[in-house]
Amino acid sequence: MITLVVGVPNSGKSALAESLVMEQSESDKRIYIATMIPFGEEGDARVKKHQKLREGKGFFTVEAPVDVAGAASKVAGIEDSTFLLECVSNLVGNVMHEDGAEVQTQGKEPVKRSDEDVVSKVVSDIKALSGMCKNLVIVTNSFPMDGEGYDEDTRRYARLVALVNEKLRDLADKIYEYSQGKWREHEHN
Repeated sequence: MITLVVGVPNSGKSALAESLVMEQSESDKRIYIATMIPFGEEGDARVKKHQKLREGKGFFTVEAPVDVAGAASKVAGIEDSTFLLECVSNLVGNVMHEDGAEVQTQGKEPVKRSDEDVVSKVVSDIKALSGMCKNLVIVTNSFPMDGEGYDEDTRRYARLVALVNEKLRDLADKIYEYSQGKWREHEHN
């Protein structure tokens, strides 16, 4: 089963996702796929906060800033496990900016990885991940799309997260969405 948890930053997505994993799995079958690359004190504090939330809940953590399926495949006995993938928005940003994401051209400005390539890479990786486990709970952000106050790269990032989220909605069996201050559950597929 694939469950998608979508919400604005700091809406309680992590706590909800963890509770869903707890309901769907046995304590020795919980794998946390961490996509965040912490930058600076704020990033380190965020990682520590999330580690504290998971403490004592039986999660085995896999660090996977870009290749989530490849990283998970190195863990033995995962077929009956429940994965918590956190967070798709980090994954999108990491794929946008990973080494090699800009193709060097002779004597010209580097060409950024296309929007289609970023979306395809992220979605296909998550599809592969979903085929490796019993349950997959996916955490992702939603951002205002008005773009007010965003630079060009940030607008592109928000647009790509929205495109990936749209495709993940199609994959999900159940969707939890934070809207107007509360969580709403939708059955899908």
